[in-house]
Amino acid sequence: MMPTLFQAICATCIALATYTASLAIYRLFLSPLAKFPGPTLAALTGWYEVFFGIVLGGQFMWEIERLHRKYGPIVCISPHELHIKDPDYYNTLYAGPTKRRDKYLWFLSVGIPTSTFATAEYDHHRDLEAVIKGKLDLLCEHMKKAMRSGEAVELHAAFMSFAVDVISTCAFGESGCFEVPRRERLDDRWKMAVNGVFAKFIPIRHFPWLIVIFHFLPVRFSALVTPVVRYFAFIEKEIEHQMQGVYAKNEGGMKEGAIFSELMHNRKIPLKERTLDRLTDDAKFLMIAGTDAPSRVLVITMFHVIGSPLVCRGLREELQHHATHPQDKLCLSQLEKLPYLTADIKEGLRVSAIVTSRLPRIAPDEMLEFRGWKIPSGPERRLKLSIMDSNLEKYLGPFSKGSQGCLGPNMTYAWLYLVLATLLPRFEFSLFETTEENIKTVTDCINGQAKSGQNHIRVKVLAESM
Repeated sequence: MMPTLFQAICATCIALATYTASLAIYRLFLSPLAKFPGPTLAALTGWYEVFFGIVLGGQFMWEIERLHRKYGPIVCISPHELHIKDPDYYNTLYAGPTKRRDKYLWFLSVGIPTSTFATAEYDHHRDLEAVIKGKLDLLCEHMKKAMRSGEAVELHAAFMSFAVDVISTCAFGESGCFEVPRRERLDDRWKMAVNGVFAKFIPIRHFPWLIVIFHFLPVRFSALVTPVVRYFAFIEKEIEHQMQGVYAKNEGGMKEGAIFSELMHNRKIPLKERTLDRLTDDAKFLMIAGTDAPSRVLVITMFHVIGSPLVCRGLREELQHHATHPQDKLCLSQLEKLPYLTADIKEGLRVSAIVTSRLPRIAPDEMLEFRGWKIPSGPERRLKLSIMDSNLEKYLGPFSKGSQGCLGPNMTYAWLYLVLATLLPRFEFSLFETTEENIKTVTDCINGQAKSGQNHIRVKVLAESM
């Protein structure tokens, strides 16, 4: 006798109820994480994070802080993840190559599934000074134009344009550079696109099928719901076009001193990791992550330096003391030896704290121990650094640490040294219609963002040293 539709629905409901009840019992009483302190709802379901991340708009980082105040230094924040608040435990979790640490695949759902960023396994995972200085010359020309016209410069868009050119030159070679600072005026399309990408990472992480919808629908329809889509569609096509050109040239035997050319000609890398799709995903991630965070560190550092006349004067005096002419360009190795400049850069990295999202790590074959708590191998976990003493070098972790840390700290340091050492002695700046509100992080979108409509740092260029 064939079951009726009603019977089928009842059977399905009973099966779902049984599964849900069994899963709840396992997570609350039998899971390896069941013994750890934290809210029951967080241990039961990932929807706890969805509420703070999506409904409340990137507020889960603040909720985690509240949980630590209530439950202590170790908290269960999801059915699969622990969070530890203890700077002295940082190096244990983010260990170097002698300890295996994997990334958490769920946390990497960002719409570029084959990129290096999304390569979670441990086994998968140096500066072009002349290029940087060349792009800085172009940026200085825009500063001079703004000085003559009296217009304000939006530093984030300016530094993003500089970053796009440096990274695209490194990635695709001189022939593949986007040449953004060579335009008559600097626009904010790259800034808007990249900011929008990070703003959408949180919902895409929880609902990865959204990226399929955004790619399936025509841009004009997606932009009705999410206006920033039109900016991202623009840069996505630009990157795909450049990568296709690089791929075709290198398949034809040409080799340039650039990242993707080197990757294509490296026979030690398996062929499946040198396909056009794989390299294009890598290029998209590189052009997003490699431009936004460093340019924002520059912006926030410049904000604090310009707003602190004593600091600005100290930097200028140190730089001018080591240069025979105000516009002499000290090389990077010389700049790295300047104590006041180095101290300002490290302080800029500390106060900017661009990456606000947690960076979970899995210790797949090691039992970790924290203050008597034995953390079983495998479960996803996170550590958020709380700096107790900014003078202690071991607590400075702007690029994360260990074998799965940020791929570009050397490049970022080079930008900070060369940009500050070029702009500050040469130009006199003043903040324009810009306050602490413009740099204050209120939303966690992987990279922290200011209040909507406040993400801009404007300056006036008052004078140029001759």
